[in-house]
Amino acid sequence: MYLAHERRAYILRLLEARGSLRSAALARELRVTDETIRTDLVQLQAEGLLRRVHGGAVYTPPAHRLHAKDTVRLDVQLAQLIAESIPAGSRILVTDAPLIPALAACLLQRPCTFITPAPELLLQLAPHALPHHAECTGGALDKASGLLRSADPEATLRRLQLDLALFTPPAVTPHSISYPHRLRADWARTATRLGIPCLIAVPSAALAENNTPHPRARFSTELTPALLVTEDNLPPAFTEALPAATLRTVPYISRDSLVTDSDWEL
Repeated sequence: MYLAHERRAYILRLLEARGSLRSAALARELRVTDETIRTDLVQLQAEGLLRRVHGGAVYTPPAHRLHAKDTVRLDVQLAQLIAESIPAGSRILVTDAPLIPALAACLLQRPCTFITPAPELLLQLAPHALPHHAECTGGALDKASGLLRSADPEATLRRLQLDLALFTPPAVTPHSISYPHRLRADWARTATRLGIPCLIAVPSAALAENNTPHPRARFSTELTPALLVTEDNLPPAFTEALPAATLRTVPYISRDSLVTDSDWEL
């Protein structure tokens, strides 16, 4: 029996291989009801990962997922700015999910290698239509954070020969980032200690002027970003503390954050 996210990941893998699927056949194969499959397809279509048709679904290549109307989405705008700073062939550490599908689509013409301790991100980067490589850091799964725990993180990151690291933490000050789980902060701390250039992409709602970020973001690490991408209503403390070349902004869209309540539980 598949869990919902496992079932949907399996559906996407079948779609990328076959191009289209029939709902009834899929329900029989997965031994679930037609209504369960319909719910899965509705959700995956809402995420821009497929297109529902009568009786089933067809695969949507990533290049066709970013339409003009999507440019008002904050994750797409942030991803587009980040992509401008990433050359082809870059080896990028990613630990957080919110921007990755949009970023992968923005980099279709500049294939990169995404390296992650997050198994869920490997699934997002798996479709054959994506030109990128995906690598896993290895280690045992930490269920609280959803990340893999390496016995020697510094040795792991040195071996992987990273060019940069991308983080989307729920709380950011001018010189630190914070997470609700220690392991997420630990990966960022290790990347900083090794001198890997770190990019941060967050909505302005995640920015805090002082060193008392969101109370649920308990684990912090000092980190001065090589690039901070956010909305243009950022607090004055950031423009005062960070060089202008370090900051890139998109127009303020809304108070909605990329980080939802469920993301705190990742």
